[in-house]
Amino acid sequence: MRFEKGIKKKSSFTYRQVDTRYQKINGLKNQTYMEHIVIIGNGIAGVTAARHIRKNSDKKITIVSSETEYFFSRTALMYVYMGHMKFNHIQPYENWFWKKNRIDLVKGFVSTVHHATKKLHLKDGQTLEYDTLIIATGSKSNKF
Repeated sequence: MRFEKGIKKKSSFTYRQVDTRYQKINGLKNQTYMEHIVIIGNGIAGVTAARHIRKNSDKKITIVSSETEYFFSRTALMYVYMGHMKFNHIQPYENWFWKKNRIDLVKGFVSTVHHATKKLHLKDGQTLEYDTLIIATGSKSNKF
């Protein structure tokens, strides 16, 4: 493994880990390989994991969820139903937050996880490859 200097942040440098073995196997020259982290679930656990990963690294992050496109406070949802709040009031992050922080959102239901090949198969036929998988789906699936 070797490390390359990344973006200067305050007075210290962040470092991006580059796996030279991956480059040799796939015939890549002078290209950096960015680790891809996929998080299944866009609830509080999934979004918090994505925020902390982004804060500490420059890795590619994708959140997959079949519930909603953007994260919202599920505990405050009752106030929307009662008419005390609007839906945009229970979204802790603006819609631009995801693009600014380079967090990709994929709306889909994961039907199969192939751990050996590090691939996710979504119900709509889409396939996602990952290096690290975080399952943050909660205790049970919610549908609204």
